[in-house]
Amino acid sequence: LRARGDRDLAEQLLKDRTVVQAIQQMEENADRVGARRQLLATSLRLARGMAPIVDQVMDTCRERLEMDAPLETFVYPDADFNAAAVRPEGGRMFVLVSSALLDNFEPDELAFVVGHELGHHLFGHLSIPVSAVLEAREHLDPGTLLKLFSWKRYAEISSDRAGLVCAGGLDPCLCALFKVASGLRGHRVKVD
Repeated sequence: LRARGDRDLAEQLLKDRTVVQAIQQMEENADRVGARRQLLATSLRLARGMAPIVDQVMDTCRERLEMDAPLETFVYPDADFNAAAVRPEGGRMFVLVSSALLDNFEPDELAFVVGHELGHHLFGHLSIPVSAVLEAREHLDPGTLLKLFSWKRYAEISSDRAGLVCAGGLDPCLCALFKVASGLRGHRVKVD
């Protein structure tokens, strides 16, 4: 599922001195910040049974992507359709979804979004701290900067492929992408 450009550029970036330094800094700060603690302070953790359809989507995606690590789902109040993968911590994966997305996406559309976010976990995308690398811009080689932005695009392609596997077909993927791009919530527009 992983795009060749994603894999190849990630390998090159992980050998770059500035990227390695950013990773070391991220790992040093990880113990201090605590991703799960921050999520619990800013969003609601959906415990099993609170949202059975979400539980089913998460289980299906983990099974289809052959992922064994524990997964926690968090929802935060927002009118925009958005989701994120949060850097793993303590062997657990985290997926964050906006309340609007959770309320307005059909289960198979949600599976595409969740699969996309789990793809970021699956392919190790969260191990390259893009924002930290960009903060060191004055020390960053222009070629590395171009690789970083190219890698980000390929990483999205890889994650979309994981989302497709989870959604089980192209139609829910198209509908989900259309909803995210347009912000439309209902069924007034037919995706064709």
